[in-house]
This record gives sequence, structure tokens and C-alpha cells, in this order.
Amino acid sequence: MLTSTQPETGQLMGSLPYVKVGDGPKTLLVIPGLGDTMFDGSYGRVGAWLARRTWRRYGETYTVYVVSRPRGLADGRTIRGMAADYARVLENRLESASVLGISMGGLIAQELAFGRPDLVDRLVVAVSGCRLSEEGARIVKRLQWYALERDWTEIRATLFEEMYTGRKQRVFPTLARSAGRVRPPNPADPEDVLVSIDAVLEYDGTDHLGEIEPRTLVIGGTDDPFFPEEILRETHERLPDAQLAMFRDARHGAFLERKEGFDNWVLQFLEGEEVRISQR
Repeated sequence: MLTSTQPETGQLMGSLPYVKVGDGPKTLLVIPGLGDTMFDGSYGRVGAWLARRTWRRYGETYTVYVVSRPRGLADGRTIRGMAADYARVLENRLESASVLGISMGGLIAQELAFGRPDLVDRLVVAVSGCRLSEEGARIVKRLQWYALERDWTEIRATLFEEMYTGRKQRVFPTLARSAGRVRPPNPADPEDVLVSIDAVLEYDGTDHLGEIEPRTLVIGGTDDPFFPEEILRETHERLPDAQLAMFRDARHGAFLERKEGFDNWVLQFLEGEEVRISQR
């Protein structure tokens, strides 16, 4: 059943923009990726509509909170520091919840589960892993250069190139560059983009994966340039209680391009069903 509840938007604890979808009895915290830094920090009608469209299948069982990072991140803020912000949100506002982190959000979610396992019921690491691949690091360093040049349009276009496959991989970057000439992305604080890129490049959670207590689903695409099959498998193997699901020939946008399968696997996992090591 699809939720008909209208999304709620605002700021949690006065600084973290959020949009709430659904009214189910359980709570799901969604931590977004690097693109979170690329908007002005206010979920307007379009943002609320996109969130409702993306998470509507979850809305009968879950109240879904998509929570952004604060605008104006301090220079030098690490993934662990960002995870501490989400721990405070759970502790003070949402209590314990299942947590789904996407891309950079998956790094933050791992640190959250490592540092505060008491707040995380189940953990989903989506199109993410314990560290970037070498190819992924090269791409992110290119994004870093664009950020230094304040070329937000090229960051978005490059991300589209790495997310999609087939015709979308050709068309979406072109559309992003065309739209960017008319209405480029508008980060609330340009330094947030650089701080976030630095945090991703520096992160390596390999050493403490074995200490993450909540049961975890690692899910992504085999051809993801940032977190490819070998990183997904390494992350899964080092976690003490984890399942692995992979989409064959999918890239960093597997959660969008293979959305029906992604949602099926995630919901099965969140509801306690077995998701065996598998590929589609």
C-alpha cells in the first residue's frame, strides 16, 4: 500500500533540514549522500514531492525521516563528527531507528552504528562501503577540483555520468549541463561541499567493521566506480552480522535505476527476512 500522508518538512534541533514521509509505527532514518550539500538546505515542494515519490513504499510500515547535514559545516569536520550529529537527532528526537545511508551517507551510517549501536535497530549501507576504491578516489578528487572552482554544474553532471547506465548515462549529464547554464545548483554554503569531499576521501572504516553490532545489509551495484563489487564484498565479509545484495552491471545509481529490486531487498531485510548473497 502506498502512503497518502503529505510530507512534513522543517529542521530538526534547529539546524538539520528534514522531510518526513509516511506515518508507520516504525522509524527509518535516511542519511543522504554528497549531493545533500548541493542545495540551499530547505526542502520545498519539489524536494518534498521527490522524497514522497522515493520512499512511499515504506510509508505504511515506517515513518521515514530523510535528514540532511547542517548547513555551514565546520572546516575539518569528519565522517565521525557528522555521525555524532545524527546520534544526537536519534537520542533527542527520534529515539532508536533503522538507519539507511546512501553513498556518503553510508559512511556516516557505519560510524553511527559503530559509535552508538544502542540507537540503531538495523543498518543499510546502500551504494557504499568501508572505503572508496582507487578509481572512486580519483573521481572524487576531480569533484574536489570542480568544487574549488565553484563549478557546481560539472559536479552534478559528473555524478550523473558515474551513477547511470545506458542511455541515461549519455543523456542525463548533458541535461544537467544545459540546465546548469540557466539555473545552476545553489549550495547554501560552498565550503560544505569541500568539507564533505575531504571527509569522504579521508574515510576508511575497515579496521572497526568487525565491531559494528547492528545487523547490516550491504547493497549496491557491481560496476559502481566508487564502491565496486570487491569493496561491497570486503565490507560484507568484515561485518560480524551482515547480508549482501548486488545488482549486476549497475553503477552508483543502482538505488534509482533498480529501484523496485532495491526497495524489495531493503524492505525484506528491515522486516527480518533473509536476503542471501545474491545478484540480479
